[in-house]
Amino acid sequence: MNFQKYNNTNYILGKGSINYIREYKDKRIALVVDNRVIEALNLKDKLFNEILKGCDYSLICNIDKEPSIDMLDPYISKIQKYNPDIIVAIGGGATIDAGKVLWLFSELPESTWDNIFSPNEIEKFTGKVSLIAIPTTSGTGSETTSAAVVKDKDKRKNLILSDEIIPTKAILDFDLLKSLPASVVIYSGVDALAHAIESAVSQIASPFVEMNSICAAVEIIENLQRSVEGNQESREKMHIAATIAGMGINNSITGMAHGMDYAGGDFNLPHGLVTGMLLPYTMEYLIPQPVYEKIATRLGIQGDYIEKQKKLVNIIFDIYNKIEMPICFKEIAIDEKSYLNHIDEYVKLAMKDPNNLLAPKEVNEKVLKELFLKFYYGKMGEEHE
Repeated sequence: MNFQKYNNTNYILGKGSINYIREYKDKRIALVVDNRVIEALNLKDKLFNEILKGCDYSLICNIDKEPSIDMLDPYISKIQKYNPDIIVAIGGGATIDAGKVLWLFSELPESTWDNIFSPNEIEKFTGKVSLIAIPTTSGTGSETTSAAVVKDKDKRKNLILSDEIIPTKAILDFDLLKSLPASVVIYSGVDALAHAIESAVSQIASPFVEMNSICAAVEIIENLQRSVEGNQESREKMHIAATIAGMGINNSITGMAHGMDYAGGDFNLPHGLVTGMLLPYTMEYLIPQPVYEKIATRLGIQGDYIEKQKKLVNIIFDIYNKIEMPICFKEIAIDEKSYLNHIDEYVKLAMKDPNNLLAPKEVNEKVLKELFLKFYYGKMGEEHE
């Protein structure tokens, strides 16, 4: 029989829930933080002088950008020497990913970079150390996934994949969302939308994933604009929805927007900006798609089966316009010639990408090239073939 499973972490959520760290006052606590976040949230005094007062803790590192091998190597030695019982990672996806890597090397000190980048090579953890992830953005889903991204010595992104690195607990503290800049809310929010929609339509999505991810997509579409405008209730809903979307990709996979996001690395663009920007174009290509119709119906969109799906894509474009989310690479002044010179390479990469291979509709080189042109020029990209 073909069984499906649904992996997840444990959640603590609500305003002030960061105080849950006090439950571990008798443990050795290693901190992995983003100092910019700590400062922006005025969290320094509360964290160090209240929550951690009297605790045995060590501030292992400040992670303010995507982790790399060179960045993490000295911190691996530092955390192994400290020998913690608990690792607490506070920040966005990059910070939590770094926490996962340091957790792995704390649990399995004999590991090497070569073996942890190889699928199915990570041994079972001993359970000696736990990881608590405290996300301060609403988008990556890293607090609930079995993946971590690390750049190698050539600055290329490598993926660590193992159920062992799903955080032991995730704390969703709504008080940590008040000071988020609009750009972070936008890019993380559209990334979460891509996670929700793409995980639900994948060929390997279970009914459990589909139901949860559809709910997350509806909440994100309904709350993204108000969240960008600073509405706290909407930010709380976005935080939960983004985590549910993270559950979706953890138990399914992302899709074409993630499987065609190569320009992000080449032009040094935020991940969420790129995946969110590509999403409505890839959705348009995948119509007809029953999941889109279900989302449209729950949003109250009227029309026949196909009309509702097309209207859903247009609603996403309308939201992007209202929140000042770019809709094409030309709009953000990416050099046209440089981008076009990369397209053939991008098509070859996309043809082999699992996100595209597991999409609900087959792709070919012609389709991919047309989409890459649309990504640059916008809705009228086909005119520039």
